[in-house]
Amino acid sequence: MKILKVLFVALSAVALSANAQNAKEAPGTYTNQSNEAIAKELANPLANLIQVPFQYNYYQNAGPDKKDTVQAVLFQPVIPLAINKDYNYIVRPVVTLETIGNGSGGSNSGMGPTMIETFFSPNTNSNFLWGAGPVLQLPSSAYQYGSKQWGAGVSAVAMYRPGHWTMGLLGYQTFNIGGSSLGGTANNSYVQPFIAFTASTATTVTLMAQGSFNNDAKSASIPIYLTVSQLFRLDKLPVQFAIGPAYYAASAPNGPSGWGGRASISFVLPKSMF
Repeated sequence: MKILKVLFVALSAVALSANAQNAKEAPGTYTNQSNEAIAKELANPLANLIQVPFQYNYYQNAGPDKKDTVQAVLFQPVIPLAINKDYNYIVRPVVTLETIGNGSGGSNSGMGPTMIETFFSPNTNSNFLWGAGPVLQLPSSAYQYGSKQWGAGVSAVAMYRPGHWTMGLLGYQTFNIGGSSLGGTANNSYVQPFIAFTASTATTVTLMAQGSFNNDAKSASIPIYLTVSQLFRLDKLPVQFAIGPAYYAASAPNGPSGWGGRASISFVLPKSMF
C-alpha cells in the first residue's frame, strides 16, 4: 500500500499545480488542438509536449521460488527543449520505485535504476520522425531492485505516423562505467517496438514490447503490453488515462513471468510552467 500512497500524493500535487497554472493562462490555452491531435501526440516519444506520466505496474511469479509479486511505479516526465527552430532536445528521465512482496506476506521497497534518455530530433511536420542522443543509467538503491552500476551509451528512436497510426522502434545500448555488479551489470540492450491507433474519439490502442537484454548474463526480459487509453480534459488540462494487461514472453532469472497489468495517467502541462 505504501507505493500507492506515494503515487496518490504525487498525482494530487501535479494536478493541483497544473490547474492553478491553467487558471492564469490565456483563454485560448489548448483550444487550438483537438483531443484527438493531443492523444496522437502522446503516442509519439518525440512529441513537442511537456508530459508528466505516472505508471503503475503489477507483476507476479518473481523470485527464486516464483512466489513474489512486484509492484512498480514509474515517474516518466518528458521535457522538450528547443535548440532552435529546426531541432529539439527531448529529455526523458525514468524513475522507478518498486515494492517486492514475498509469499509469506512481507515486503520491501526501493528504487530501481534511473534511466535518463535524451534525443536530438528535427522539428518537422513529416510523418517520418527520428531522434538520437546519449543515455545515462544511475544505480539502484539496492541490488534487489536492479543493477548498482553506472551506465552510459546511446539511445535512438524512429517512427512513421500515417493517418491515425503511430508505429516505430525505440532503443538504447548502455555500457558499464563503474560501480558494483550486484543486481546485474549495466551492459544492457533495450528494444521497444510499438504500434498505436488513435481514433477520432481520442481513444488510443497501443501494442508494444519492452525487451531488455543483459549482455553479460545473456538473459532477456520481454514483457508485452496491450493498453487502451482515453484523453479527456481536467478543466483545460489534457489528461490521458490508460490501462491494460501485460504478458512476459521471456523472463530473466528470478524475474516476473506470466501475466501482469499496467495502468497510467499522463498530464500535459503548459510550457509557461517552466
